[in-house]
Amino acid sequence: MMEEANDEQPEMVSLEEAVQAEKEAIQVIASSIPPATSPQVSKSLAAPAPLPAFLSLGSGDSSTTATSTTVASSKPSLPQPSLPSTPHSTAPSIPQSSSAVGQLPKAPESPQISHDQKLKSSSGPDAQSLLVSTTASVGQSLFGWISNNSLVNRVVEKTKSSMESVITTLDPGMKELIYSGGDISIIVASSKDNKVIPVREAFQKVFGKATVTGKESQTNTAAQPVGFTAGSKGAEERISYLLRSGAVLDGQTIIAVEGFIVELLPDRWFELSCLVLKDTSHGIDLQTFSQPTPIPTEYVLTAQDKTSTDYPLRWAGLSVTIGEVIETAQPHIGHADWQMVLSGVSRSQSLFLAAQSLAYMYKQQLPTSFVS
Repeated sequence: MMEEANDEQPEMVSLEEAVQAEKEAIQVIASSIPPATSPQVSKSLAAPAPLPAFLSLGSGDSSTTATSTTVASSKPSLPQPSLPSTPHSTAPSIPQSSSAVGQLPKAPESPQISHDQKLKSSSGPDAQSLLVSTTASVGQSLFGWISNNSLVNRVVEKTKSSMESVITTLDPGMKELIYSGGDISIIVASSKDNKVIPVREAFQKVFGKATVTGKESQTNTAAQPVGFTAGSKGAEERISYLLRSGAVLDGQTIIAVEGFIVELLPDRWFELSCLVLKDTSHGIDLQTFSQPTPIPTEYVLTAQDKTSTDYPLRWAGLSVTIGEVIETAQPHIGHADWQMVLSGVSRSQSLFLAAQSLAYMYKQQLPTSFVS
């Protein structure tokens, strides 16, 4: 049987039969393609634009195109039969080549905007007005919340007070610079620091800001006034001296401080200071006294013995001050700070408390509009 099979000759196919078989195969393939559902497109329409770069051909389409191209190129000598026309075959075809498969033109790029153009557009009049209005509204709401918040105000005041305390502690001379100013202006009828500084600190504490300066003044009372009347008269004479001499402007508020001694109890002598405030522009006239400082009786008796009987101001006091007597008896004490040595409270401290009380009374009598 094998030998019979091998003896059989292959069947020869003629050219006509091959062409006929190819026609039949093409007809079978054409009849198997389903009809297109899209409406007919006129041949006069232009070819569609190329697909964008982000779209890619499917694997099935590329394989089919490559296969058809290979079959067509392998038989260049055979005549190509004309396919039967179908109603759906009038759509324009897209020409393809083997080198263009999978390579489509890129999508058009978006226009580039330079950095200067961005800055110009962002800094235009509309953007600037919007920015200004937004910033103003945010600032107003923020500062409004801060100003209406009592807790924030207390914290701010406490912080400010602490910083001022640190500054004035490190440099006491800064205290006058920080608290000077405002609507309150005071002239002290003396150039001594132990009188001017306590008055300044007291008024700045009561009013917040006040300008307090000292000017030298004179009085016609005794060197050491004795009694409340002599002390009050000496303070008023110091104010009158400044007004007569023209050293101060009209309506200027003036404060005078005059120290004196008085026997409050039998053989019990004390040193006090009389503070007089005069404000002619508002018609205010105030007077107060500092706390008493006890004086040993022997010092007063010594001062009386040193005062002659023909002293012209004997009716107002003594010709020798208590400070001079104490300095002579105890040179290590001195005539300026003997109150601190005898009572533990310096004269500046007692004057500060008395001036603070005077400033408070003055503030109560000033017009509300003037104080605010």
